[in-house]
Amino acid sequence: MLGQQEPRMKPKRLQGRIEAIAARAAPATLGVAVEDLTTRQLWTFNGDQAFPLGPAARVPILAAMMAEAAAGRLPPGELVTVRDVDLSPPPSAVADAWPGRQTWSVADLETLALHGDTTALDLLTKRIGGPGAVNGWLDVQRIEGVSVDRYRRQIATEARGLASFRAEWKGDTAWRKAIETVPAADRIRAARARQGDARDTATPVAMARLLEAFAFRELGLAPDFDGLLGHDAGYLALALPKGARLAQAAGSARPDLGTTPGSQALAVVELKDGRRIAFVIFLTGSAADAAKREALITDVGRAVLEEF
Repeated sequence: MLGQQEPRMKPKRLQGRIEAIAARAAPATLGVAVEDLTTRQLWTFNGDQAFPLGPAARVPILAAMMAEAAAGRLPPGELVTVRDVDLSPPPSAVADAWPGRQTWSVADLETLALHGDTTALDLLTKRIGGPGAVNGWLDVQRIEGVSVDRYRRQIATEARGLASFRAEWKGDTAWRKAIETVPAADRIRAARARQGDARDTATPVAMARLLEAFAFRELGLAPDFDGLLGHDAGYLALALPKGARLAQAAGSARPDLGTTPGSQALAVVELKDGRRIAFVIFLTGSAADAAKREALITDVGRAVLEEF
C-alpha cells in the first residue's frame, strides 16, 4: 500500500480477498493495480509483473494519438487510405468493409479504435510514426513499464504461428480457418513464446501510472476518460455501486486450444461522492470460459469497492 498513512482502503482484508480470487483463477495469473485518484494511494497484487497488453494496447496508443492531435499534427478530418497490407485480424469493421471502402477519416478511425477495431488501431499507430513513436512518447512522459513494440496484426499472427496477415483472412470465419491450418503443436509453441515475450507488455503499476498521469493533466491532455477508455460493457460495470459512473476498456484475446492468452479491464470509476478510482486488472493464461473470466474480474472490482 503506497500513499498516506491512513489508507481509505482496508489493505489487509483486500489482500485476502484478492488472494482468494487469484486461487480460483489458477493456473491463470492475476495482476491488479488500484489507485485512489483523490489521494494517489496505490494497492497492487502482482503489480510489478509484466503481462501481455492484448486489447489494452489501445489505451497507450490512443493517449499518444491524443497528444499528436493536441499538438495540431493529426487533424480529425484527415483522410487515411487503407491498403491490403494495412488490414488486421478481427474484430475490425475497417477490414470487413475493405475493398468496398478504402478511405476513412482520422476521427472515424479513432471512434472505431476506441471500440477495439484492430485495423483502425494499426492505421492510427502507423499514422503517428509506428509502435516506436508510441514507445518514444511514453519514454518522454516517463511512463516506465509499458511497451508497445508491434502492430496488432503482427502480434496476432506470430502468437499463432502464422505468416504475415493476408487480406483473404479478414473476417471471423476466414481468420479461424487460417489459424486452423497451423498444426496444434506449432500453435502451442507460438503461444508459449508469446507468454514469455517482453514485447507489447505492461505491468499493472505502469498502466495505473498512465491513468494517473492522464487524470492529473501531466500528459498535457484534457482528462477525458470517455475518449481514452470508452465504455465497454460487462467486467467492472457489473461491480458498480449505485450512483457510480464508469469509463472502461475491457476485453479478452481470442481463445485458442482451450486457453485465453489474456483478459484485461482498465477503468476509472467515479463514485457517487466524487471520488475516482483507477483500476488495472490483467488475467493471463486462463482455461476458463468467457463468463468465468469476466466474473473473476468483476469480483476483483467488487472486492476493491467494498473495502473502501
